[in-house]
Amino acid sequence: MSQNAASAILPEMPRDRVAIRGVLQQERRFYVVAACALLLVTVVGFRQFLMHGEGADRIPITPHILPLVVIHGLAMLAWVVLLVVQSLLIVAGRRRLHMTLGLLGAVLAGAIVILGTATAVLSARFNPALYEDFGGARYFLTFALTAMVLFGALTAVGIAYRSRPEVHRPMMVLATVALMTGSFDRWPFIPWLMAVTHDNVPLFHWGPMLLLGAALLALHTGMARRLSRSHVAGYAGVLAVTILSTVVARSAAWNQLAALVVP
Repeated sequence: MSQNAASAILPEMPRDRVAIRGVLQQERRFYVVAACALLLVTVVGFRQFLMHGEGADRIPITPHILPLVVIHGLAMLAWVVLLVVQSLLIVAGRRRLHMTLGLLGAVLAGAIVILGTATAVLSARFNPALYEDFGGARYFLTFALTAMVLFGALTAVGIAYRSRPEVHRPMMVLATVALMTGSFDRWPFIPWLMAVTHDNVPLFHWGPMLLLGAALLALHTGMARRLSRSHVAGYAGVLAVTILSTVVARSAAWNQLAALVVP
């Protein structure tokens, strides 16, 4: 290569590195935006719980399991807040502190799966009337448990690939997205959505969560200037599991199994 050719190429290299660094920083900012959006969804959905200690539409929390519901709710809120903090730490370059807090996150995730599963089962057993608008307690129990399966599985993948940010980060966001069904079910627009979908429970229950997941995937693609295969695969998995849960919920086998919990 001639000296003139080399001098023409070399000045471009720093600009290329700056461009790559800029894209990476934009991608990191996406996770801050996503985490803040998920926190907003959580706070709006559980505003009655957070402000007044009540369930949706000011319905009292099932008294038999009140402490369990409160602990579960606070654990889920702590998870979303931690997601915001973790995303901000990466943007700020505090990777070591991010990894240290990740240990706390792993413990919290395990607690949420246990608490969420217990809360869903006991709530369906002691307060089945609460789920009349959701196809009945046995039917809706499938969806509640599916959310815990999705959260646990996606979090486990994220933890297993914690040394690979391109996998770890989208899995953690998608795991949190899967938790948003409980929040969306308490949003003011749900009665309208129920009417529009003619009380199609899978549509008005899974629909908002899946739309949020698709919107975040599109936003990530735009900000990162690339389509993340891990993010696409994770979202496809969430979609497939939600469809499968609808099939299971309508099966006679599940009805018989759920009868052990809900008489």
